[in-house]
Amino acid sequence: MQGLLPRPRAVPAKRLLALGIGLVLCFSAVCASILWEMAQKDYQHAKEAATNLVASIASEIDRNIELYDLSLQAVVDGVKLPEINRVSPELRQVVLFDRAATAKDMGSILVLDPAGEVLLDSRTLTPRKTNFADHDFFRIHQARWDAGLFISQPWVTSDGEYLISLSRRISNDDGSFAGVVAGSMRLSYFHNLFRKLNFNAKDSLVLFNSNGTMLMRAPFDIKQIGQSIKGSQTFKYFPAHSSGSYVTKSIVDQISRLYVFQQVGHHPLLIAEGLALENIYADWWQQLWSIGAVVAALSAFSVVLMFYLLSAVKRRANAESELARLASTDGLTGLANRRRLDNTLAAEWRRGMRAKAPVSLLMIDVDHFKVYNDTYGHQAGDAVLATVAQCIAASTKRATDLGARYGGEEFSVLLPGIGRAGALEMAEQIRRRLTAAREMQQDLPTVSIGLASMVPGDDRTSRDFITAADLALYQAKHTGRDRVVASPVGREMPGKRRAA
Repeated sequence: MQGLLPRPRAVPAKRLLALGIGLVLCFSAVCASILWEMAQKDYQHAKEAATNLVASIASEIDRNIELYDLSLQAVVDGVKLPEINRVSPELRQVVLFDRAATAKDMGSILVLDPAGEVLLDSRTLTPRKTNFADHDFFRIHQARWDAGLFISQPWVTSDGEYLISLSRRISNDDGSFAGVVAGSMRLSYFHNLFRKLNFNAKDSLVLFNSNGTMLMRAPFDIKQIGQSIKGSQTFKYFPAHSSGSYVTKSIVDQISRLYVFQQVGHHPLLIAEGLALENIYADWWQQLWSIGAVVAALSAFSVVLMFYLLSAVKRRANAESELARLASTDGLTGLANRRRLDNTLAAEWRRGMRAKAPVSLLMIDVDHFKVYNDTYGHQAGDAVLATVAQCIAASTKRATDLGARYGGEEFSVLLPGIGRAGALEMAEQIRRRLTAAREMQQDLPTVSIGLASMVPGDDRTSRDFITAADLALYQAKHTGRDRVVASPVGREMPGKRRAA
């Protein structure tokens, strides 16, 4: 191995990616929050509009029923007058039924005796013989003195007209049952009232009594009149709450709606408007798709831009790493250069001092290189240096081992954590590899290797370390070359600088 290259500043690619994704998610969350608020506003506006409409219609119906009730109460009071039966039939009609024309879509008002027979009819002086004893409004007044104004279930006349009856009890002075005053109201009144309103498709408006019987519905369907919706969610709130709202699926047509209901005055009638959720959120869905498309496009653009930036950052990091490698690598041999060797040696020397671990250094010099270079030329000399470098690179297997070109035809191998014996084995391995290369190319020169191994301490420096290895190399040169000489442990070797 050629040792670890100096690590360039780490590019925080994951942080940049996380930041980009976080920004996209935050932007999307803000847009989602805005859209959610818009949806809530649309819902609230629809609810307020429905509440106002229901209140307005309830007030209109209540006012008309009150007028009708006043007419009924006037008849109840009138039939108790002692002189009422002494006046002429014409005058009696005027006295009893003069208010009957004030209410909209009012039918005839009938006065029934305790047996249910018709005594008086507001439409004629000679009422037809009819008995109403089997009708619900007659039975309720017959049974209860405190029934007050009673609104009956819808019923159909022989002519096919749909009516509801509004009635009050006639009591004797002793409180006993004396008959019933009953008037009819055409359901067409509600139909005409509802028909004036503009509804969106799938919206509905329903009038029903406290028993859950449907009196009128828009859109109108004659088959639904009289149908019971007692199981609807409205009756979970009524009568504890006279008004309210909820969202549910209609039991009539299975459409999900926002329902707003209100009691009609103090009468046993409820009116509820159902706004289809599809209509409430129709505009919101359009905005959602348009805004969502813009957000998606911006998010996609941001992601693409983010990956482009990441790619650019990685390319720059790779370029910086390559420049760092080139700045610390010898161009001819591919080994580390002198600068990198000095920096690595300083770092390993400090580490060795802390760990009390040995550090070894091989100084390698090509024998008679100047003669070889002059004889065969510079290109052949460069080839020799490259071959020696390959032998060094093939022998240094650890990540911490560092082979370097020290200068000219001189090389160094730094072996952190290896003692004298291991360093000798490494040196011999390099020399053997070069010997094997010489068998293929007879004219290759040999190498001399000087070795130093020390445990760094305060009494010696890395410069002393290099000097010891250099002196061992000097001795290898002057004792015959093509050999390995180890520096004595603990002292410097005397002598002169090695000869080429």
